[in-house]
Amino acid sequence: MNDLPANIAAVESYGHLSLVKAVIEEDVFTAIVIDTPQTAPYLTTGSTVHLLFKENEVAVAKSFSGEISLQNRFSCTIRAIESGRLLTRLLLQYRQFDLSAVITTNAARQMNLANGDNVIAFVKTNEITLSPL
Repeated sequence: MNDLPANIAAVESYGHLSLVKAVIEEDVFTAIVIDTPQTAPYLTTGSTVHLLFKENEVAVAKSFSGEISLQNRFSCTIRAIESGRLLTRLLLQYRQFDLSAVITTNAARQMNLANGDNVIAFVKTNEITLSPL
């Protein structure tokens, strides 16, 4: 499980759902949670939270340009590659944090990924879970 500390910058609630924007330095992450500030008091501007997401929920792109609906995107460097027959685990450096992504080995080969490559990591808004720090 990937875990990043972030500060809540904004919370927009409707019904039982909240769209939360959290920041790490100048990077903005979004998460949709089944909670509101009334049901989860930690959902307030300025609170520090854990951004949690599974390694199999991370997509990577090399030399990405264009528009995409995935709002959580952040620059990483590949630190190590562990290739198996079907799946490949990428160990990524994002700022001072270590993250991991699991993609198919076919995709890793097609992208010609190597240690030291700069990539963009993507995580869907609904795949990030928040937890109070």
